[in-house]
Amino acid sequence: MKYAIYTLKFLTPVHFGNSANGGSLEKTSLICGADTYFSALCWEASLFSDELVEQLVEKFNSGKLSISSLFPFCIRNTDFEFYLPKPFLQAEIAREQIQPFSVMKEDMIKLKQMKKTSFIRASKMKDFMTAVNHKQFFDINEPLFAYKETNTKVNTRLTESMPYFINTYHFVDNAGLYFVVAFEDEEDLSMLDKLIKSLGYSGIGGKHSSGYGKYEFAGDEFTIYDEEDGIYEDAIALIRALKVKGRFQLNIAPVAPLAKDVTDIKFGFYKLTKRSGFVYADKYDNYVKKNNIYMIAEGSCFLKQIQGNMIEEQIEGVSHKIYRNGLGMFVGLNYE
Repeated sequence: MKYAIYTLKFLTPVHFGNSANGGSLEKTSLICGADTYFSALCWEASLFSDELVEQLVEKFNSGKLSISSLFPFCIRNTDFEFYLPKPFLQAEIAREQIQPFSVMKEDMIKLKQMKKTSFIRASKMKDFMTAVNHKQFFDINEPLFAYKETNTKVNTRLTESMPYFINTYHFVDNAGLYFVVAFEDEEDLSMLDKLIKSLGYSGIGGKHSSGYGKYEFAGDEFTIYDEEDGIYEDAIALIRALKVKGRFQLNIAPVAPLAKDVTDIKFGFYKLTKRSGFVYADKYDNYVKKNNIYMIAEGSCFLKQIQGNMIEEQIEGVSHKIYRNGLGMFVGLNYE
């Protein structure tokens, strides 16, 4: 497989629903799941033709195309720093003897920082894994990617106008979201590239009809890495991790596992995430709620890659099929 990295700079606020906390407009996530972005790509493809949607789904189902979830990046000193979800691995910090109170206090602050952080730089992931394996502290230096803002809206469709609130993220000037595309044929990447560009004008995430989620490319449109090379340290580390088997396999896209994978899953470190959302129903000329499903969340770790699948649904009132991308994507993790 070859790999391309897309970096997105957002021109407007974004709202990515957080189904784990009820999925209300007051809850939002910093990252956009691969399943959410894939659904948006399918919607964009449907504006061109139904055949393009079927072609897109077939390429993903056959493994000729795959995408990761959208994770944060930042630019520091002209260097792109790519961040991965922190692995769901826990380790108690080893203390060989009783320490002075000042040292214990400092240790507790570091431990809280390790637990609180959500992302690890791709080039620092091996150091993090080594620290966890040896029950040591790992210095966290996570930058500010975005700040949260609450917007007040008024629902005028009711008999009595009622206010409601939407939580959004505003990315700072030197930050945004990136994702990885794995592909075999550059013609397939070209097809996907056109949809990615077009989607930037439409917007992604919740309330994109109100102007949220619009983006453009940060720097170059994308960079293809077919070897372990590149000008950015994190890009090299990321592509290398995608190619190696590793001691653990870290999923960087939601996975809807097959029944035969349950045995392998129970020996891993994982969390489940509820995936929901809305889809336009032609019959009712309105949006209806999609069925809730549960997938393995990004950041889960397994001894081997878990085979996911593309879930296909037919919802009453919706004239087209609904595709939920649970195929996943994995990077290998090693430690010393």
